[in-house]
Amino acid sequence: MRFCLWLLAVSLLLLADAAQAQQDRVLWLKTEWPPVFMPSGRGFGDQALAWLIERLPQHSHDIRSLPLPRLLKALDDTQATVCTPNLLRTPAREAQYLLSRDLMRMPALSLVVRSSDVNAYARLRNARGEIEFGRLLEQPEFDGVVNENRSYGQTLDGLLLPAPAQVTRLPKTSNMVSMLAAGRVDWILLYPFETVWLARQEQTAPVLSNLPIAEIPPFVPGGVTCSRTPASARLVGDIDRILAAHPDEPWLQAMFDWLDPETRRRVARPR
Repeated sequence: MRFCLWLLAVSLLLLADAAQAQQDRVLWLKTEWPPVFMPSGRGFGDQALAWLIERLPQHSHDIRSLPLPRLLKALDDTQATVCTPNLLRTPAREAQYLLSRDLMRMPALSLVVRSSDVNAYARLRNARGEIEFGRLLEQPEFDGVVNENRSYGQTLDGLLLPAPAQVTRLPKTSNMVSMLAAGRVDWILLYPFETVWLARQEQTAPVLSNLPIAEIPPFVPGGVTCSRTPASARLVGDIDRILAAHPDEPWLQAMFDWLDPETRRRVARPR
């Protein structure tokens, strides 16, 4: 009898170990992009991911930072469950990977100008108060700077393709902020949260304003992006159920803390 009980106990332990071994393991990859993802783990994207992982105890999790090219290559692995909250939603990514419902809903790129010069752009606003970027590029009195190593999306990249004489291209975004604050150029392109982050780093927070751009939507969505594996499909299903159960999007609160009041008002989901 004792032997049977011992054998049963051992069997239960082995079954428990086997169940643990079968637990889906997720490798989460991110690319540093302050203040979204930071080495300290305190970026608003880091906090959103932590919020999500806390609600996925049925999966085991490992988080690593990689440069974007290596991150994209890792997502092609069809043997392991590799996911990232780092990517925005595009039709090409939806066709290639598994994507969850929107975890991130970030404000779109904005035209960043010196606050003292905001009124000078009034004639370039449409009826919704957005700056018509195509018209701006036709105004020789406004000099701008863009990052030559960055894509601003199909629409804005297309408008910038003719390389207007009054647009300079530089390799570093931080240099763009310094030039704008110093009055050497009139505008740059940044995400609003980048404006706040970089302005704080450059100690220019009081002098910069974000203006919405007419040619692009007010925000850009991004779900969790995963390699195509059966475990990824289970994970994405779990994530979708969690996000659907929280329509108030509490994980985005940390992002709103990095936005100026006007941008926060524009991208808040209507209640």
